[in-house]
Amino acid sequence: MPLSLRWPDSANWLWRSEEISPQLYKLARTAPDDDRFWAGMRDLFGFDRWQHPEAVTRVAGALPPRLPMAPLPMTFLSRFQGAPLWSLPWRQAVPPVLCREFAARLGQQLGLLHREPVPGWGHPASGYLTLDAWPERARRFVEAHPMAPDTATLALDWPRPSRAVWCLPDLRSDQFLRGATDWFWSDWEALVWAPVEFDLCLVELLFADTSHCHAFLDNYRRYARLPSLEPFRPGMRVVALMMGLHGEGAEAWILNHPEWLKG
Repeated sequence: MPLSLRWPDSANWLWRSEEISPQLYKLARTAPDDDRFWAGMRDLFGFDRWQHPEAVTRVAGALPPRLPMAPLPMTFLSRFQGAPLWSLPWRQAVPPVLCREFAARLGQQLGLLHREPVPGWGHPASGYLTLDAWPERARRFVEAHPMAPDTATLALDWPRPSRAVWCLPDLRSDQFLRGATDWFWSDWEALVWAPVEFDLCLVELLFADTSHCHAFLDNYRRYARLPSLEPFRPGMRVVALMMGLHGEGAEAWILNHPEWLKG
């Protein structure tokens, strides 16, 4: 049974199978050459899910145990007309709305993920770089982007990040599911290793008011230390804009968003 696209630029086609134990089938709909987000994943992080469709499925097993929103296992099935096809177990659940309860769970989720050490930034399937390489790689990504950055953007500073962590660049509340008794992480295929400052600057852009931030921070600080984001925020927000993380017409939301995550 085909499921309708949630938004016009959805990266996957989805189907629900009619079986005793239903599956969710996910077919990659967009490749890096025709998708701004996946182009950024390839050009900045060196990761292309079309090139490593089976390795993607092993990421869930490398995450810390006992996450409050556990990742659903994903299985690579084959390619259909060249596009990767995966399956996940179907769950009777709905995507949560952005609220204090979700923000609190997300704080615990990211706190546990950020507590887990990773060797560098990139992707375990395609290789990784040291944190010393981030400033120049990020600068080149911005300067070469087809959105033609203005003079102020080209003058951005790119400090060296403090550490690398698990990060989902396209993190949104609708990539999780809330069931009758459990919460699940249903869409995690874009997980990479990234600077912790990058992940937190993106999380900050999710919240619509300070109550969300407070709920997030109350739980996050139980597991991880919040670094200073001030010197990183301008550059990270430009990267978010160029990767299309909030869709078309989001420039004002991204660049003028309140600076809520502070130590």
